[in-house]
Amino acid sequence: MSSGRHAYLILAHAQPGQLRKLLGLLDHPRIDLFVHIDAKAGFDASALDGCCKHSAVHFVEPRISVNWGGVSIMRATLALLKEATREGHYDFYHLVSGMDLPIKPQDEMLAFFDAHPGQEFLKMWPFEAQRESRFRYFTLFPEGRHFFLTNLINNMFKGILMALHIRINRDIEFRFAAQWFSITDDFARHVIGQEAWLEKVFRHTSTCDEVFMPTLLWNSPFRDRLFDPTIHLEREQAVDEEHLGNLRFIDWTRGESIRHPWTFRADDWDLLMSVPYFWARKFDERVDAEIIDRLYDYLRR
Repeated sequence: MSSGRHAYLILAHAQPGQLRKLLGLLDHPRIDLFVHIDAKAGFDASALDGCCKHSAVHFVEPRISVNWGGVSIMRATLALLKEATREGHYDFYHLVSGMDLPIKPQDEMLAFFDAHPGQEFLKMWPFEAQRESRFRYFTLFPEGRHFFLTNLINNMFKGILMALHIRINRDIEFRFAAQWFSITDDFARHVIGQEAWLEKVFRHTSTCDEVFMPTLLWNSPFRDRLFDPTIHLEREQAVDEEHLGNLRFIDWTRGESIRHPWTFRADDWDLLMSVPYFWARKFDERVDAEIIDRLYDYLRR
């Protein structure tokens, strides 16, 4: 039986009570937890005291103010990776949100990754040319996509640049993937080693959270280690294969908007129990606390 260790990298911004339950469900002797709490959050690390018995819990400082669509998401992710790689060597680094929950026991997750060493787990998306302008044209306010005025200015400025054919990042082959990943120690350290390049490329782009990691992977030798569920899973396990790349269940079919996936509710219990994923997002105790409590009780048995 493998004794390899895993690191969870957690981007948290709200709901400390729900976050405590997440950490409690991840608590395991083979797992360490690394948490970045958004600088705008109304709580700090003290709200999570005593939530774990087995896992070491580390908090990233200084805290970064993270804005939707901003390069700050990339910077917070890199801060988590740097903190974890400084602490030690882990077989895998799993990025999750504070609004995610596991839907299978941690022993089952660990056994799966023990059986698939050296693979990089990203859910790659088909290249969408209409998104490329976010990374080919200079963004004046890279943290401003979520705000009406700065987003308006960004779009107007981009329109001028497009009309004048003034572009940036001309020679880079961009790729898209879901933000959430599970990567090996070798690739995690490669990512950290490319921090200056990532800053240069993405600091004046928009919504880079779904682009910086797959672009780096695709343009590196680690591209050949990308997990392919059609090869590495038994056929009877390969339900909805094209969505299994990062082993996270996200329901966009019922999402409230293009920015927000479906928030799971108590009525989704059978669905959550039937899918071949290890994690699901998202959950929100303000929308439905019952499903969170039921998962917590089920997985803590």
